Amino acid sequence: MKPRLSLKNSFKATILMAQFLSMPQAYGEITPTDIRIKSTSDYKVIYGADDRRDVNEYADRLFREKAKSVAGMVSRNKLVEDFFNPEFYNFFKKTASREYGLCEDEKYADQVILPVCTGFLIDERHLVTAGHCFRSEADCENFAWVFDYNNDTKKIAKDNVYGCQQIMARELKETYLTLKDYMVIKLDRDVLDREPLEFRVKGRPNYGEEMVVIGHPLGLPKKIADGAEVKLGNITEDHAPFSTLIKKRDFFMANLDTFMGNSGSPVFNKETGLVEGILIEGAEDLEDDLDNLCTRSVRKKDSTFVTDEKVFRINRIPFLKELSK
Repeated sequence: MKPRLSLKNSFKATILMAQFLSMPQAYGEITPTDIRIKSTSDYKVIYGADDRRDVNEYADRLFREKAKSVAGMVSRNKLVEDFFNPEFYNFFKKTASREYGLCEDEKYADQVILPVCTGFLIDERHLVTAGHCFRSEADCENFAWVFDYNNDTKKIAKDNVYGCQQIMARELKETYLTLKDYMVIKLDRDVLDREPLEFRVKGRPNYGEEMVVIGHPLGLPKKIADGAEVKLGNITEDHAPFSTLIKKRDFFMANLDTFMGNSGSPVFNKETGLVEGILIEGAEDLEDDLDNLCTRSVRKKDSTFVTDEKVFRINRIPFLKELSK
């Protein structure tokens, strides 16, 4: 007898397939020797209250300004020159509810999704993101970086769209003693209408320091989320304390409200305004609501040992050390 899927598993399989089809397409293997395939998940989750806000709703002007230097990674085939105004791109308007089966009362379910990853400026020509946002060197040509994709965006000005000219540095690997997930991209032209983000050059944030993240959760218009802080980690890591301790040279953990699409987002120290690191991975972020046949954000309580969101420390990128000299 052939095994049969339960209603719950069948529904979950449908959602997972939809998520898979929405991810960047692979065009072959990347050849540089410093790149390794990473097996960990890049899902994220909500801790406590949902602290995500549209940029224009966020109270702190400092981070509203910093949000201007954060871009979304968008497949070029989704951007179509506007028939009536060739200075703009148009794009297919698909809501998060339609793409992910979100319940109608889920926050931002009715907003239109577009980016698949997030990146940010560190000087007028270079952008930083997570290493796993590209699956091949061809993705440099196949994806564009879009600034100012916000909740009121109907069309995208071509001046806000930048191409990837070259991958300057990329590392993507996880071993027993290390975790690397970053990429530095050279854009196809200088970005002159927004300020690069300042980042920590040495040291690391302390336990309990407050963090802010800016990015495109689920591919939504840009969001700012605070209400997070540096955590000790996850109690499940106790099974390999030595390995965890050594690997945390490269990353720290924080209870950030993030989702897939936030990969590559800058994580800021709320007090100093400096970028502390790059959001790279976390817990599964959607779960089935079988009563309503839709999906909801996974929610976890705020606790010292309840967090799966990993932030790669930006001062662990050798290329940036050379760039800042």
